[in-house]
Amino acid sequence: MKGREMVNPIISIVVPVYNVEQYLDRCVNSLINQTFKDIEIILVDDGSTDNSPKLCDEYARQDNRIKVIHKKNGGLSDSRNMGIHYAKGEYILFVDSDDYIENDTCEKFANIVSEQEVDIVIGGAKKITSSEVKKMLPSTSLYNSVLSGSDYLKHELKHNCAKMAACLNLYRRKFLLENNLFFKIGLLHEDEQWTPRVFLAASKVLVSDNCFYNYVIREDSITKTKDFSKNAIHIVSIVAELSDFYEKLDDKELKNLLKDYLIGIYLFAYRKGDLCKHGKKYTFKKYVLINSRSFSNRIKAIIFLISPKLYTTLSNLRS
Repeated sequence: MKGREMVNPIISIVVPVYNVEQYLDRCVNSLINQTFKDIEIILVDDGSTDNSPKLCDEYARQDNRIKVIHKKNGGLSDSRNMGIHYAKGEYILFVDSDDYIENDTCEKFANIVSEQEVDIVIGGAKKITSSEVKKMLPSTSLYNSVLSGSDYLKHELKHNCAKMAACLNLYRRKFLLENNLFFKIGLLHEDEQWTPRVFLAASKVLVSDNCFYNYVIREDSITKTKDFSKNAIHIVSIVAELSDFYEKLDDKELKNLLKDYLIGIYLFAYRKGDLCKHGKKYTFKKYVLINSRSFSNRIKAIIFLISPKLYTTLSNLRS
């Protein structure tokens, strides 16, 4: 059945597409079958070399709400940025093409934003692997609360609940544009660089109990790659960039919490990417010592200061 094209849809769903022909049908069907119809679906074909471009065009012929953008390969960030620019909806939802969402997702979000205008509506996800399904949710104590993005980050970092995945939330498009909140092109793990900046800029975020997103971990996904060294180097660059950015924050407690979070992802990247093999190039002992705040990070920091190689070995034994 052909959907009705929306002149000013409430929600624009941006889907970057790159060589995912075997997963695309599941994703797109979850979008066109939304119980709330006032949406547009933007499929951004990022120079796919498989059958994905033809599939995208066929979906658009079947449903007028679907727009297809074909472009040269530029990566996930470039595709999302293009979706933000082309979107007509008041709010934007990012969905990765190998994932899918619940059929009532947009209905629940639309009901929320119809009652009050907020910069971000926070949701949750189910993380699906071959062996288990695990929920990724915001703190239940915050459900239905409206607070600033900074206060939300502070609360979730304190309770070890902070999640930086861009796909977990609904964003007001005007807010993103006014604050120049675009993804950094050419960066792996771009969500880690983008999401905290978005929250720090947000005046009003609403925490919902909408566990809408189905995050499917593929065996060939970026987090499953055997050689994680390139990914790790990108994470280290994100840590350095955000650390400088956080220095400008007036809220000392929030600054310390954010920097402690950075220590966590730095040590993860160092271990998983085996960065000790690069010698001192990516080994920042002083940075780790100064910015570790939580008990777990302090323990890791002590081992790291003694020997980065020992830290890597012990951490790999535990993982």
